[in-house]
Amino acid sequence: MRILIVEDVPALRAHARQVIEKVFANGVEIIEATNGVEGVKLAKTLAPDLTLMDISMPELNGVKAAEEIWESNKQARILFWSQFHREAYVRSLGRIVPDEAIHGYLLKGESDEKLAFAIESILLRGDPYIDPVVQGVQNRLKSKDDSLSDTEYETLLDVAIGMTDRAIAARRHISVRGVQNRLSMLLTKLVKGQETHIRESAGMEIFNPRTRIVFEGIKRGLVDPDDLPKLDTEVWNWIEDEFDYDAK
Repeated sequence: MRILIVEDVPALRAHARQVIEKVFANGVEIIEATNGVEGVKLAKTLAPDLTLMDISMPELNGVKAAEEIWESNKQARILFWSQFHREAYVRSLGRIVPDEAIHGYLLKGESDEKLAFAIESILLRGDPYIDPVVQGVQNRLKSKDDSLSDTEYETLLDVAIGMTDRAIAARRHISVRGVQNRLSMLLTKLVKGQETHIRESAGMEIFNPRTRIVFEGIKRGLVDPDDLPKLDTEVWNWIEDEFDYDAK
């Protein structure tokens, strides 16, 4: 059994190695790469049984590295292990994963048990493992052709956490009127068809654009939930109560 770890942070490489060695007490060869370019070379020459791939790396990100690996071996098994579940990454992966490939996507920060389970699912049971949060992004992309891009959401998030139109205009290098027109368009696009996604609760509006923006931002990985209480306690409390969201 040969497993390739492609990760640029030494502590995370060591952590992944430790988990793998616990899963496979004997008979596992672990190879490490510190960037995507090195990872592609090792994957092509050594043909590991599984590649544990970070997505955000110097020189060549994990999505592009995976595309090169799959071009040479469409059955290569890749488990993406990343702190990101942004729409752009999920959309890109949806376009390049071969039908015959068994792959997975696990968010960093999950327990060692989940990492072990994902590895076992792919290697021992031949089943893909996709994190539920990433599954949610996949489902939204399939069901909503006109969903907002991450860039559009970042503009909405500026407003949701309290930036003024003038501050956003300076940050985005556009006019204040341009900001106002853009936000009006984006909010209209956001609200369309979204009312059913928020359940009714006593004393609360069925749809609150500001809280919905922040909640979607969390799901897309654009907002760190641990930072939100410092940015806006009121919005955080509403999201926590309404969606039973657990930051941990």
